Amino acid sequence: MLMLRIAFCLAALALVSATTGGCVMSEEMKRIEQVKLEKLRKSEEMTSNLSGKQIFVRSCNTCHPGGASGMGPSLDQLKDHFPTDDKLKAFIRQGAGAMPPQPVEVLNDKELDNLVDYLRHMEVERN
Repeated sequence: MLMLRIAFCLAALALVSATTGGCVMSEEMKRIEQVKLEKLRKSEEMTSNLSGKQIFVRSCNTCHPGGASGMGPSLDQLKDHFPTDDKLKAFIRQGAGAMPPQPVEVLNDKELDNLVDYLRHMEVERN
């Protein structure tokens, strides 16, 4: 009888431990997920996510007015020099000569995508 009572107590203890531990773990997973979502929300609030045109006017138009040559070359042959978006993005990130680099801290990935899309579709102004 004593052995049966001990076995019953151990089984009950194991059951309580398993169900309680599982609840604690799932609550911890929920908390971790909430923290991740909050970090994502805050990072999205910090970005401006400017349009491609806004970025061009802010960062490019001084040297490439309307896409034409100025202090920098005309952008009318952009497709020839940068046949893929990845090559153009890498060039923008690195910069060259007098053209300053545009790291992620200056131009986030969404803004870079917006800029590349704008550049691919812009009509270069002729002087």
